[in-house]
Amino acid sequence: MSAEGNTSATTLPANVADTEVKDYPKLVMLGVLHMAQYFPAAFTGVALPFIFRQEGLPLEMFWLLALPGIPRWLKWLIALVVDNYGSARIGFRKTWIIPCTIIGTSLYAALAFIEPSIVAVYTIVGILLFKSFIMAAQDIAVDGYAAESMTDAERPIGTSIIIFLAVLASVLGAGVVALVETVGWPITMMCSSLLLLGAALPAIIRKEPPPPEASRKRRERGERPNLWKAVKRPESRYILPFLFCFGFGGAFFGSMVGPFLSDKGLTLTQFGILSPISAIAGAGLAALVTPVLIRRFGVRTAAFVGLSILPIEGVVFLAFATMPGLPPLPMFVAIVALLGFGTAIYSFAVNNSRFRWASKAQAATDYSLQSSLWNLGIWVAGSLAGFVVAAVGWAVFFPLAAGLATAFALFYVLMFDRIEALVQIREAEELTD
Repeated sequence: MSAEGNTSATTLPANVADTEVKDYPKLVMLGVLHMAQYFPAAFTGVALPFIFRQEGLPLEMFWLLALPGIPRWLKWLIALVVDNYGSARIGFRKTWIIPCTIIGTSLYAALAFIEPSIVAVYTIVGILLFKSFIMAAQDIAVDGYAAESMTDAERPIGTSIIIFLAVLASVLGAGVVALVETVGWPITMMCSSLLLLGAALPAIIRKEPPPPEASRKRRERGERPNLWKAVKRPESRYILPFLFCFGFGGAFFGSMVGPFLSDKGLTLTQFGILSPISAIAGAGLAALVTPVLIRRFGVRTAAFVGLSILPIEGVVFLAFATMPGLPPLPMFVAIVALLGFGTAIYSFAVNNSRFRWASKAQAATDYSLQSSLWNLGIWVAGSLAGFVVAAVGWAVFFPLAAGLATAFALFYVLMFDRIEALVQIREAEELTD
Protein backbone atom coordinates (compact mmCIF):
# COMPACT_ATOMS: atom_id res chain seq x y z
CA MET A 1 0.00 0.00 0.00
CA SER A 2 1.19 3.54 -0.73
CA ALA A 3 1.87 6.20 1.88
CA GLU A 4 -1.60 7.54 1.20
CA GLY A 5 -3.19 5.01 3.47
CA ASN A 6 -0.77 5.25 6.35
CA THR A 7 -0.14 8.43 8.29
CA SER A 8 -0.91 11.48 6.21
CA ALA A 9 -3.80 13.72 7.08
CA THR A 10 -4.87 13.89 3.53
CA THR A 11 -4.73 10.13 3.26
CA LEU A 12 -6.12 8.72 6.48
CA PRO A 13 -8.29 5.63 6.05
CA ALA A 14 -12.01 6.28 6.09
CA ASN A 15 -12.61 4.64 9.47
CA VAL A 16 -9.98 6.90 11.07
CA ALA A 17 -10.82 10.16 9.30
CA ASP A 18 -14.55 9.78 9.95
CA THR A 19 -13.98 9.57 13.72
CA GLU A 20 -12.53 13.08 13.83
CA VAL A 21 -14.98 15.89 14.52
CA LYS A 22 -15.30 18.31 11.60
CA ASP A 23 -16.04 21.96 12.28
CA TYR A 24 -18.35 22.69 9.35
CA PRO A 25 -19.13 26.31 10.36
CA LYS A 26 -15.40 27.00 10.30
CA LEU A 27 -15.04 25.42 6.86
CA VAL A 28 -17.93 27.46 5.44
CA MET A 29 -16.44 30.59 7.01
CA LEU A 30 -13.10 29.90 5.28
CA GLY A 31 -14.90 29.33 2.00
CA VAL A 32 -16.83 32.59 2.28
CA LEU A 33 -13.61 34.43 3.11
CA HIS A 34 -12.08 33.08 -0.09
CA MET A 35 -15.05 34.45 -2.03
CA ALA A 36 -13.81 37.89 -0.99
CA GLN A 37 -10.51 37.08 -2.73
CA TYR A 38 -11.89 35.86 -6.04
CA PHE A 39 -14.74 38.31 -6.59
CA PRO A 40 -12.46 41.39 -6.95
CA ALA A 41 -10.00 39.44 -9.11
CA ALA A 42 -12.74 38.41 -11.54
CA PHE A 43 -14.20 41.90 -11.58
CA THR A 44 -10.82 43.48 -12.37
CA GLY A 45 -9.77 40.81 -14.86
CA VAL A 46 -13.04 40.26 -16.75
CA ALA A 47 -15.75 42.83 -16.06
CA LEU A 48 -13.64 45.97 -15.91
CA PRO A 49 -11.89 45.48 -19.30
CA PHE A 50 -15.29 44.87 -20.91
CA ILE A 51 -16.72 48.04 -19.36
CA PHE A 52 -13.76 50.22 -20.34
CA ARG A 53 -13.74 48.84 -23.88
CA GLN A 54 -17.36 49.92 -24.18
CA GLU A 55 -16.27 53.36 -22.98
CA GLY A 56 -13.80 53.50 -25.86
CA LEU A 57 -10.53 52.83 -24.03
CA PRO A 58 -7.84 52.23 -26.71
CA LEU A 59 -6.31 48.76 -26.74
CA GLU A 60 -2.89 50.35 -26.26
CA MET A 61 -4.00 51.51 -22.79
CA PHE A 62 -5.28 48.16 -21.55
CA TRP A 63 -1.98 47.51 -19.79
CA LEU A 64 -3.28 49.91 -17.15
CA LEU A 65 -6.01 47.45 -16.19
CA ALA A 66 -3.38 44.79 -15.45
CA LEU A 67 -1.66 46.95 -12.81
CA PRO A 68 -4.00 45.88 -9.94
CA GLY A 69 -2.69 42.34 -10.45
CA ILE A 70 0.85 43.31 -9.41
CA PRO A 71 0.34 42.68 -5.67
CA ARG A 72 -0.34 39.00 -6.39
CA TRP A 73 3.29 38.78 -7.54
CA LEU A 74 4.44 40.22 -4.21
CA LYS A 75 2.35 38.09 -1.85
CA TRP A 76 5.46 36.14 -0.82
CA LEU A 77 7.04 39.39 0.41
CA ILE A 78 3.93 40.74 2.12
CA ALA A 79 3.44 37.35 3.81
CA LEU A 80 6.63 37.75 5.85
CA VAL A 81 5.02 40.74 7.57
CA VAL A 82 1.60 39.11 7.95
CA ASP A 83 3.14 35.94 9.44
CA ASN A 84 5.33 37.87 11.86
CA TYR A 85 2.96 40.41 13.41
CA GLY A 86 -0.42 40.05 15.02
CA SER A 87 -2.31 40.30 18.28
CA ALA A 88 -2.85 37.13 20.29
CA ARG A 89 -5.85 38.78 21.98
CA ILE A 90 -7.61 39.65 18.71
CA GLY A 91 -6.25 36.66 16.80
CA PHE A 92 -3.10 36.61 14.68
CA ARG A 93 -5.08 36.28 11.44
CA LYS A 94 -8.00 38.52 12.44
CA THR A 95 -5.46 41.26 13.21
CA TRP A 96 -5.07 41.56 9.44
CA ILE A 97 -8.48 40.41 8.23
CA ILE A 98 -10.43 43.09 10.13
CA PRO A 99 -8.60 46.29 9.06
CA CYS A 100 -7.93 45.06 5.53
CA THR A 101 -11.60 44.28 5.03
CA ILE A 102 -12.66 47.70 6.31
CA ILE A 103 -10.19 49.51 4.03
CA GLY A 104 -10.99 47.33 1.02
CA THR A 105 -14.71 47.84 1.51
CA SER A 106 -14.25 51.60 1.79
CA LEU A 107 -12.20 51.74 -1.41
CA TYR A 108 -14.79 49.77 -3.36
CA ALA A 109 -17.50 52.05 -2.02
CA ALA A 110 -15.46 55.09 -3.11
CA LEU A 111 -15.55 53.80 -6.69
CA ALA A 112 -19.32 54.28 -6.66
CA PHE A 113 -18.68 58.03 -6.98
CA ILE A 114 -16.32 57.70 -9.99
CA GLU A 115 -18.09 56.66 -13.17
CA PRO A 116 -15.86 54.62 -15.54
CA SER A 117 -14.54 56.71 -18.42
CA ILE A 118 -11.29 57.25 -20.28
CA VAL A 119 -10.65 60.37 -18.21
CA ALA A 120 -11.25 58.48 -14.93
CA VAL A 121 -9.28 55.35 -15.82
CA TYR A 122 -6.14 56.49 -13.99
CA THR A 123 -8.06 57.30 -10.82
CA ILE A 124 -9.99 54.02 -10.87
CA VAL A 125 -6.86 51.96 -11.55
CA GLY A 126 -4.98 53.81 -8.81
CA ILE A 127 -7.71 53.03 -6.27
CA LEU A 128 -7.85 49.39 -7.38
CA LEU A 129 -4.06 49.07 -7.18
CA PHE A 130 -4.02 50.38 -3.62
CA LYS A 131 -7.00 48.16 -2.80
CA SER A 132 -5.14 45.16 -4.24
CA PHE A 133 -2.17 45.70 -1.92
CA ILE A 134 -4.50 45.92 1.07
CA MET A 135 -6.56 42.89 0.03
CA ALA A 136 -3.38 40.92 -0.74
CA ALA A 137 -2.56 41.13 2.97
CA GLN A 138 -6.08 39.91 3.75
CA ASP A 139 -5.70 37.08 1.23
CA ILE A 140 -2.45 36.00 2.87
CA ALA A 141 -4.02 36.01 6.32
CA VAL A 142 -7.00 34.02 5.05
CA ASP A 143 -4.80 31.45 3.28
CA GLY A 144 -2.64 31.08 6.38
CA TYR A 145 -5.77 30.75 8.53
CA ALA A 146 -7.04 27.93 6.30
CA ALA A 147 -3.71 26.12 6.01
CA GLU A 148 -3.06 26.02 9.74
CA SER A 149 -6.61 25.57 11.08
CA MET A 150 -7.98 22.74 8.91
CA THR A 151 -7.37 19.31 10.39
CA ASP A 152 -6.47 16.29 8.31
CA ALA A 153 -10.06 15.05 8.34
CA GLU A 154 -11.44 18.50 7.47
CA ARG A 155 -9.09 19.31 4.60
CA PRO A 156 -10.83 17.38 1.75
CA ILE A 157 -14.26 18.83 2.55
CA GLY A 158 -12.84 22.24 3.41
CA THR A 159 -10.94 22.42 0.13
CA SER A 160 -14.07 21.54 -1.83
CA ILE A 161 -16.06 24.26 -0.08
CA ILE A 162 -13.30 26.83 -0.60
CA ILE A 163 -12.76 26.07 -4.29
CA PHE A 164 -16.46 25.86 -5.16
CA LEU A 165 -17.22 29.18 -3.47
CA ALA A 166 -14.18 30.67 -5.22
CA VAL A 167 -15.62 29.56 -8.57
CA LEU A 168 -18.98 31.02 -7.62
CA ALA A 169 -17.33 34.31 -6.63
CA SER A 170 -15.44 34.39 -9.94
CA VAL A 171 -18.70 33.95 -11.85
CA LEU A 172 -20.32 36.73 -9.82
CA GLY A 173 -17.32 39.00 -10.34
CA ALA A 174 -17.39 38.48 -14.10
CA GLY A 175 -21.18 38.91 -14.14
CA VAL A 176 -20.92 42.40 -12.69
CA VAL A 177 -21.10 43.61 -16.31
CA ALA A 178 -24.76 42.64 -16.43
CA LEU A 179 -25.44 44.29 -13.09
CA VAL A 180 -23.88 47.56 -14.26
CA GLU A 181 -26.13 47.56 -17.33
CA THR A 182 -29.19 46.91 -15.13
CA VAL A 183 -28.78 49.09 -12.05
CA GLY A 184 -25.86 51.36 -12.93
CA TRP A 185 -22.27 51.73 -11.78
CA PRO A 186 -22.84 53.41 -8.36
CA ILE A 187 -25.29 50.80 -7.05
CA THR A 188 -23.13 47.98 -8.43
CA MET A 189 -20.03 49.17 -6.60
CA MET A 190 -21.96 49.73 -3.37
CA CYS A 191 -23.32 46.18 -3.59
CA SER A 192 -19.80 44.88 -4.29
CA SER A 193 -18.41 46.66 -1.24
CA LEU A 194 -21.16 45.18 0.94
CA LEU A 195 -20.33 41.73 -0.46
CA LEU A 196 -16.70 42.13 0.65
CA LEU A 197 -17.80 43.17 4.13
CA GLY A 198 -20.39 40.40 4.41
CA ALA A 199 -17.87 37.76 3.37
CA ALA A 200 -15.56 38.73 6.23
CA LEU A 201 -18.18 39.18 8.97
CA PRO A 202 -18.32 35.50 10.01
CA ALA A 203 -14.53 35.46 10.51
CA ILE A 204 -14.63 38.77 12.39
CA ILE A 205 -17.36 37.54 14.74
CA ARG A 206 -15.99 34.02 15.25
CA LYS A 207 -13.28 33.48 17.85
CA GLU A 208 -10.02 32.58 16.17
CA PRO A 209 -8.40 29.35 17.39
CA PRO A 210 -4.92 29.59 18.91
CA PRO A 211 -1.95 29.22 16.55
CA PRO A 212 -0.83 25.64 15.85
CA GLU A 213 1.85 24.15 18.08
CA ALA A 214 4.56 24.48 15.44
CA SER A 215 3.86 28.22 15.15
CA ARG A 216 3.89 28.68 18.93
CA LYS A 217 7.22 26.87 19.23
CA ARG A 218 8.71 29.04 16.49
CA ARG A 219 7.67 32.17 18.36
CA GLU A 220 9.00 30.80 21.65
CA ARG A 221 12.38 30.23 20.00
CA GLY A 222 12.34 33.83 18.79
CA GLU A 223 12.41 32.77 15.15
CA ARG A 224 10.85 34.90 12.41
CA PRO A 225 9.16 33.56 9.26
CA ASN A 226 11.90 32.77 6.78
CA LEU A 227 11.35 32.75 3.03
CA TRP A 228 14.69 31.09 2.34
CA LYS A 229 13.77 28.26 4.69
CA ALA A 230 10.62 27.65 2.66
CA VAL A 231 12.63 27.59 -0.57
CA LYS A 232 15.47 25.30 0.53
CA ARG A 233 13.41 22.55 2.20
CA PRO A 234 13.87 19.16 0.49
CA GLU A 235 10.18 18.89 -0.46
CA SER A 236 10.31 22.34 -2.08
CA ARG A 237 12.44 20.89 -4.87
CA TYR A 238 9.29 19.08 -5.98
CA ILE A 239 6.51 21.36 -4.75
CA LEU A 240 7.61 24.73 -6.14
CA PRO A 241 8.37 23.64 -9.73
CA PHE A 242 5.19 21.58 -9.79
CA LEU A 243 3.01 24.51 -8.70
CA PHE A 244 4.43 26.66 -11.50
CA CYS A 245 3.60 23.83 -13.91
CA PHE A 246 0.17 23.35 -12.33
CA GLY A 247 -0.69 27.00 -12.98
CA PHE A 248 0.82 26.86 -16.46
CA GLY A 249 -0.95 23.65 -17.48
CA GLY A 250 -4.41 24.84 -16.50
CA ALA A 251 -4.08 28.33 -17.96
CA PHE A 252 -2.34 27.27 -21.19
CA PHE A 253 -5.44 25.30 -22.21
CA GLY A 254 -8.09 27.34 -20.43
CA SER A 255 -7.00 30.81 -21.55
CA MET A 256 -7.64 29.90 -25.20
CA VAL A 257 -11.08 28.35 -24.81
CA GLY A 258 -12.83 31.73 -25.04
CA PRO A 259 -11.00 32.88 -28.18
CA PHE A 260 -11.55 29.45 -29.76
CA LEU A 261 -15.29 29.60 -29.13
CA SER A 262 -15.36 33.12 -30.56
CA ASP A 263 -13.63 31.85 -33.70
CA LYS A 264 -16.23 29.08 -33.93
CA GLY A 265 -19.03 31.65 -34.01
CA LEU A 266 -20.34 31.51 -30.44
CA THR A 267 -22.12 34.77 -29.64
CA LEU A 268 -21.46 36.82 -26.51
CA THR A 269 -24.89 35.85 -25.18
CA GLN A 270 -24.22 32.16 -25.78
CA PHE A 271 -20.84 32.43 -24.10
CA GLY A 272 -22.51 34.22 -21.20
CA ILE A 273 -24.80 31.21 -20.81
CA LEU A 274 -22.11 28.56 -21.32
CA SER A 275 -19.40 29.93 -19.06
CA PRO A 276 -21.20 30.32 -15.70
CA ILE A 277 -23.44 27.26 -16.03
CA SER A 278 -20.63 24.89 -17.00
CA ALA A 279 -18.25 26.35 -14.38
CA ILE A 280 -20.72 26.11 -11.50
CA ALA A 281 -22.06 22.70 -12.53
CA GLY A 282 -18.60 21.19 -13.05
CA ALA A 283 -17.08 22.64 -9.90
CA GLY A 284 -20.18 21.89 -7.84
CA LEU A 285 -20.24 18.24 -8.80
CA ALA A 286 -16.49 17.94 -8.22
CA ALA A 287 -16.90 19.58 -4.80
CA LEU A 288 -19.31 16.78 -3.84
CA VAL A 289 -17.42 13.87 -5.37
CA THR A 290 -13.79 14.69 -4.56
CA PRO A 291 -14.05 14.42 -0.73
CA VAL A 292 -15.69 11.00 -1.17
CA LEU A 293 -12.90 9.83 -3.48
CA ILE A 294 -10.24 11.12 -1.06
CA ARG A 295 -11.91 9.49 1.93
CA ARG A 296 -12.26 6.14 0.16
CA PHE A 297 -9.09 5.99 -1.92
CA GLY A 298 -6.74 8.81 -0.90
CA VAL A 299 -5.62 12.05 -2.52
CA ARG A 300 -3.30 10.48 -5.05
CA THR A 301 -5.96 8.17 -6.48
CA ALA A 302 -8.49 11.01 -6.63
CA ALA A 303 -5.96 13.09 -8.56
CA PHE A 304 -5.36 10.19 -10.95
CA VAL A 305 -9.08 9.95 -11.66
CA GLY A 306 -9.14 13.64 -12.52
CA LEU A 307 -6.00 13.64 -14.64
CA SER A 308 -7.37 10.78 -16.74
CA ILE A 309 -9.90 13.29 -18.12
CA LEU A 310 -7.21 15.74 -19.29
CA PRO A 311 -6.27 13.86 -22.50
CA ILE A 312 -9.96 13.22 -23.18
CA GLU A 313 -10.55 16.97 -22.96
CA GLY A 314 -7.81 17.51 -25.54
CA VAL A 315 -9.36 14.98 -27.91
CA VAL A 316 -12.84 16.47 -27.52
CA PHE A 317 -11.63 19.99 -28.32
CA LEU A 318 -9.62 18.61 -31.23
CA ALA A 319 -12.91 17.23 -32.56
CA PHE A 320 -14.59 20.61 -32.04
CA ALA A 321 -11.72 22.29 -33.91
CA THR A 322 -12.18 20.04 -36.94
CA MET A 323 -15.99 20.26 -36.99
CA PRO A 324 -17.65 22.88 -39.21
CA GLY A 325 -19.66 24.10 -36.23
CA LEU A 326 -20.33 23.44 -32.57
CA PRO A 327 -23.03 21.12 -31.17
CA PRO A 328 -26.36 22.67 -30.09
CA LEU A 329 -25.85 24.90 -27.07
CA PRO A 330 -27.58 22.67 -24.45
CA MET A 331 -25.50 19.67 -25.53
CA PHE A 332 -22.35 21.76 -25.67
CA VAL A 333 -22.93 23.14 -22.16
CA ALA A 334 -23.37 19.58 -20.85
CA ILE A 335 -20.16 18.39 -22.55
CA VAL A 336 -18.09 21.29 -21.22
CA ALA A 337 -19.56 20.87 -17.72
CA LEU A 338 -18.72 17.13 -17.68
CA LEU A 339 -15.17 17.78 -18.84
CA GLY A 340 -14.86 20.52 -16.23
CA PHE A 341 -16.14 18.14 -13.57
CA GLY A 342 -13.46 15.59 -14.39
CA THR A 343 -10.56 17.99 -14.51
CA ALA A 344 -11.80 19.80 -11.38
CA ILE A 345 -11.33 16.58 -9.39
CA TYR A 346 -7.61 16.81 -10.18
CA SER A 347 -7.53 20.52 -9.30
CA PHE A 348 -9.38 19.92 -6.03
CA ALA A 349 -6.88 17.20 -5.08
CA VAL A 350 -3.92 19.46 -5.79
CA ASN A 351 -5.42 22.30 -3.77
CA ASN A 352 -5.97 19.85 -0.94
CA SER A 353 -2.22 19.19 -1.07
CA ARG A 354 -1.40 22.89 -1.23
CA PHE A 355 -3.00 23.46 2.16
CA ARG A 356 -1.20 20.37 3.47
CA TRP A 357 2.21 21.42 2.11
CA ALA A 358 2.24 24.79 3.89
CA SER A 359 4.26 24.67 7.10
CA LYS A 360 2.20 25.12 10.25
CA ALA A 361 5.10 27.16 11.67
CA GLN A 362 4.79 29.86 8.98
CA ALA A 363 1.65 28.94 7.05
CA ALA A 364 1.02 32.30 5.38
CA THR A 365 4.60 32.61 4.12
CA ASP A 366 4.71 29.07 2.73
CA TYR A 367 1.30 29.21 1.10
CA SER A 368 1.93 32.64 -0.41
CA LEU A 369 5.24 31.52 -1.93
CA GLN A 370 3.48 28.54 -3.49
CA SER A 371 0.63 30.76 -4.66
CA SER A 372 3.05 33.23 -6.25
CA LEU A 373 4.66 30.49 -8.35
CA TRP A 374 1.25 29.15 -9.32
CA ASN A 375 0.18 32.62 -10.46
CA LEU A 376 3.48 33.06 -12.32
CA GLY A 377 2.72 29.86 -14.23
CA ILE A 378 -0.73 31.21 -15.11
CA TRP A 379 0.76 34.48 -16.36
CA VAL A 380 3.43 32.77 -18.48
CA ALA A 381 0.84 30.43 -20.00
CA GLY A 382 -1.54 33.27 -20.82
CA SER A 383 1.30 35.20 -22.43
CA LEU A 384 2.48 32.31 -24.61
CA ALA A 385 -0.74 30.52 -25.56
CA GLY A 386 -1.83 32.98 -28.25
CA PHE A 387 1.52 32.78 -30.02
CA VAL A 388 1.39 28.97 -30.00
CA VAL A 389 -2.13 28.90 -31.44
CA ALA A 390 -1.11 31.32 -34.17
CA ALA A 391 1.83 29.05 -35.04
CA VAL A 392 0.21 25.59 -34.96
CA GLY A 393 -3.58 26.14 -35.20
CA TRP A 394 -6.41 25.00 -32.95
CA ALA A 395 -6.34 21.34 -34.02
CA VAL A 396 -2.75 20.96 -32.83
CA PHE A 397 -2.91 23.35 -29.89
CA PHE A 398 -5.56 21.58 -27.81
CA PRO A 399 -3.95 18.09 -27.88
CA LEU A 400 -0.59 19.74 -27.16
CA ALA A 401 -1.97 21.73 -24.23
CA ALA A 402 -3.80 18.69 -22.84
CA GLY A 403 -0.64 16.60 -23.19
CA LEU A 404 1.41 19.12 -21.19
CA ALA A 405 -1.23 19.32 -18.45
CA THR A 406 -1.35 15.51 -18.26
CA ALA A 407 2.45 15.27 -17.98
CA PHE A 408 2.47 17.79 -15.12
CA ALA A 409 -0.36 15.91 -13.39
CA LEU A 410 1.51 12.62 -13.71
CA PHE A 411 4.51 14.22 -11.99
CA TYR A 412 2.26 15.12 -9.05
CA VAL A 413 0.85 11.59 -8.82
CA LEU A 414 4.23 9.87 -9.15
CA MET A 415 5.95 12.15 -6.62
CA PHE A 416 3.04 12.20 -4.16
CA ASP A 417 4.45 9.64 -1.72
CA ARG A 418 7.92 11.20 -1.83
CA ILE A 419 6.58 14.67 -1.07
CA GLU A 420 4.30 13.33 1.65
CA ALA A 421 7.19 11.59 3.41
CA LEU A 422 9.29 14.77 3.34
CA VAL A 423 6.40 16.88 4.67
CA GLN A 424 5.94 14.47 7.57
CA ILE A 425 9.63 14.71 8.43
CA ARG A 426 9.42 18.51 8.36
CA GLU A 427 6.35 18.52 10.62
CA ALA A 428 8.11 16.33 13.18
CA GLU A 429 11.17 18.60 13.17
CA GLU A 430 9.03 21.71 13.66
CA LEU A 431 7.55 20.28 16.85
CA THR A 432 10.94 19.63 18.45
CA ASP A 433 12.40 22.27 20.77
